[in-house]
Amino acid sequence: MKKIFLFGVVSLISFVKIMAQTNLPPLTYNIISDTIKEQALDVNNYQILKDSLGKWNINEVVKPPVSNLFHSNNSTHKNENEKGIYWIRFRLKNTMDHLANIVLETNSEYNDFYLFHSNGNAAHLVTGFMVPWGKRDGFKTLSNIPISLKAGEQLTVYQRSKQILFPAPLSVNIASTEKNYSDYVDYVESRSNYFNSMTMQEMFLEGLLFLMIFYNLSFFNLTREREYLNFSLFILFLAIARLFNTTTSYLSWYHPDKIEYVFYLNLSFAFMFFFLVQFVRTFFKTHLFYKTWDKYLFILRWASALSLIISLLIDPVGFAAGSSTVANVTESFTCLSVLITLLLFLRKNSPYSKLVITGGLPLMLFWTVAFPLFKEIALIINPYWYRPVEIVCIAWFVLFFSLILFKKFNYLRKENTQQALDNERLAKEKEIERSQLIEQQKLELERTVEERTADLKQSLLELKSTQSQLIQSEKMASLGELTAGIAHEIQNPLNFVNNFSEVSAELVDEMNIEMDNGNNEEAKLIAYDLKENLEKINHHGKRAGDIVKGMLQHSRTSTGVKEPTDINALADEYLRLSYHGLRAKDKSFNAEIKTDFDPTIGKINIIPQDVGRVLLNLFNNAFYAVNEQKKKNLISYEPTVTVRTSLNPPLEGREASVLITVSDNGNGIPQNIVDKIFQPFFTTKPTGSGTGLGLSLSYDIVKAHGGEIKVETKEGEGSEFIIQLPVA
Repeated sequence: MKKIFLFGVVSLISFVKIMAQTNLPPLTYNIISDTIKEQALDVNNYQILKDSLGKWNINEVVKPPVSNLFHSNNSTHKNENEKGIYWIRFRLKNTMDHLANIVLETNSEYNDFYLFHSNGNAAHLVTGFMVPWGKRDGFKTLSNIPISLKAGEQLTVYQRSKQILFPAPLSVNIASTEKNYSDYVDYVESRSNYFNSMTMQEMFLEGLLFLMIFYNLSFFNLTREREYLNFSLFILFLAIARLFNTTTSYLSWYHPDKIEYVFYLNLSFAFMFFFLVQFVRTFFKTHLFYKTWDKYLFILRWASALSLIISLLIDPVGFAAGSSTVANVTESFTCLSVLITLLLFLRKNSPYSKLVITGGLPLMLFWTVAFPLFKEIALIINPYWYRPVEIVCIAWFVLFFSLILFKKFNYLRKENTQQALDNERLAKEKEIERSQLIEQQKLELERTVEERTADLKQSLLELKSTQSQLIQSEKMASLGELTAGIAHEIQNPLNFVNNFSEVSAELVDEMNIEMDNGNNEEAKLIAYDLKENLEKINHHGKRAGDIVKGMLQHSRTSTGVKEPTDINALADEYLRLSYHGLRAKDKSFNAEIKTDFDPTIGKINIIPQDVGRVLLNLFNNAFYAVNEQKKKNLISYEPTVTVRTSLNPPLEGREASVLITVSDNGNGIPQNIVDKIFQPFFTTKPTGSGTGLGLSLSYDIVKAHGGEIKVETKEGEGSEFIIQLPVA
């Protein structure tokens, strides 16, 4: 034996005390035969003690006060053979004249046997079908302890029995070693044959189920019909549930200590019935034909799944053993509901009705009856036949419904093919009708197009004429605004010319008088002054000429030829003309002008008349905006227009350009119309105050120069127009 040990002096003293106790079992069980297959001790031959907390050890239970708590396993204590930890003690005596070879039988999960021989020897042995294989003593596969007693020898046994998962009634049984082992060999052989047979059946079923999973998923991939997916998921969780049967059968025989780890495979039952009900709903389309029943099935799938999960979590062993009432009722009720749905389907006279009943009736009937009556069926029918019958019903169900789903797929494919042919035929007919209609409409359209083309040509001529007139009107409007400014600008040099002419005439008279008087030196001085006056007259005459030239350039049609132009001088000239023009029309108008011209710009290639029109338009708009803001009589408001020029040097991927910025602190432009200001004929000025073409023409001129014009504005604070022109 593997774990034999001597308790030493303490054990011997304890043994003496045990022998001296008066509350030991009143009767010693006398062994009169070691060939009897099995012998059960009477309740008066052993005593029990419940150790609810599992806190006592052998040294405590053999001595008072704990030893005094042992009692007989009679009717008063009949409820103590439940889950928990129990101590059992009894005495055996070999009354035969030869060696007795017996075994101590046990059906508990964990057992500690403490053996005290009358000759002073003591031993501690461990067994039980939940004890790890390597830690078991005695006959490991039987979970029994073999002992040998000499003739006349007496043995006191303390047995600590722990039952957690599988409660069993407490009892003490001894058996013949030879008979026990012989029965074990027969049992192993029959059990092995049963396991092999059942394993082969289960493996066949598992293979069939997984084959059907992929089979039906392939149809789902083609059709995207949900019944194929739901049926595949039902088969998947059914296959997992069947794995539990094979796994538990194997572990219960070879590795019972690991059996509790697979109990939670039973969670697959909850999902299996969930997707079974869902498949029935989608396949039979209960939401269309049986709406009230469909609502019931909708609730049932969730209720059954949740109740099964809760039952499993509360009592996994009872669930696995088929003793959970809630689980059994739920499973049977779900199968009965599915069975009723199958019968309802008969009323539809569907081509699948007979197949549905033939394939679904056996399994649903079997499960409806089998779940609540499993134990009774196992007693009436040979339990070895229960699983094969269930396997046949499952295979029958899965194969028939896979066949039905295939037929449905085939029917849908033919229906879709026919529908496609019908659609193609209708499409051809419609195409012919449409071609005829198009031909008629084409002739009609050609006549209409000819008529409309003549009208459009006439309208286009009128539009071009109107456009030319509007552009000319815009030019004349800007020219009119320039007139006052030009008059002011040209008046100054004319005044100089007139004044210096009068002074020069007087100087000629004085010079003649001095020459007559012989004052040649004085005459020369007068001639020098006269020369200076003539130079000034010439200078101011040229200035007036330049102004007239600029006016003519603005008024005449652009040549379209670019020429090197000083952009700073051009901006300054048109800024002054715009300001004086507004001052000439409104004497009360006044505004501060700020300029910041970049002297490094030099001359750039532009069409000066066109760019001048752009600048004049922006200046006029800026002065108009600040004048309108001034009319609001805002406190400490000073109308200001700022003009800046700057040079952007060339960078990688970008050529050099000139920026011309015209900003004002006027009333700004509302955000909802900013995107419209460059559209033709759009204006914010009152009717009669503008044509709406100024900014549109400016935009076109800047774009024609390869440049860009944009605006930044904030309503109530002002606007800033930025022109970017390339230098080259």
